[in-house]
Amino acid sequence: MRESYGAVYARLYREHWWWRAREAIVLRTIRRMGMEPGGDRAILDVGCGDGLSFPALSAFGRVRGIEVDERLLDPVGPYRDRIFTEPLGDPRYDDPSWRFDLITALDVLEHIDDDRAAAEAMVRMLRPGGLLVVTVPAFEMLWDEHDEINHHYRRYTIARLRGVLRGIGLERVRLRYVFRGLFAPKLAVRLANLARRRKVAQHEIPSPRVNAMMRRLCEAEDRVLAPLPVPFGTSVLAVARRELVRGDEASIAHDPGCP
Repeated sequence: MRESYGAVYARLYREHWWWRAREAIVLRTIRRMGMEPGGDRAILDVGCGDGLSFPALSAFGRVRGIEVDERLLDPVGPYRDRIFTEPLGDPRYDDPSWRFDLITALDVLEHIDDDRAAAEAMVRMLRPGGLLVVTVPAFEMLWDEHDEINHHYRRYTIARLRGVLRGIGLERVRLRYVFRGLFAPKLAVRLANLARRRKVAQHEIPSPRVNAMMRRLCEAEDRVLAPLPVPFGTSVLAVARRELVRGDEASIAHDPGCP
């Protein structure tokens, strides 16, 4: 991501309604997949920044992270000793100590040129039956200045992400769109920015009242619409388990009822 954006990313993660709503949706998904808080699970957050998700994920177990952009890391931050900067696929991660019950990659794959190789590397680090949770931005038609700032390679549809996750040792892969209500506003901003030299910013933190309202609306929308096959949104959420028996054929399906 651009250095100017990276400088404010930690604050956005902690305060902006979109990041707060995404975290709530992901945590609810993890719980609905049978992983209740507590226990001594091994957890890995790929693309963790400066350990921004560690407080929330720590409810489920012991958390480590991977972050290749060292500009995002505080050298004396509280989680620095648990954050590693080698990229996915590095020999360090071949060690048996790098096996996890839960791996999250929240808006990560779109930053990686070879997204399939990255997904395969994460699956190799999952224990049999371990859970993988992925989010990515949706629909190339929504490509905008925000994608340029973040150095994205692509946006996804359910079909595109399904293709990335097919045949790499996962089973019961469930995919659905999230942030459905943001699709039209995001498209409107994208069209407006085509005609503007000064682009409409999409990551400013609004007033506390608006910020709280938007977070509540996004979380409520997801609770209501999760079971419905709504064919659009601004993000795709995928959740899957590593196969229990090596060689079994993975079951890849668009499951609109994914929690």
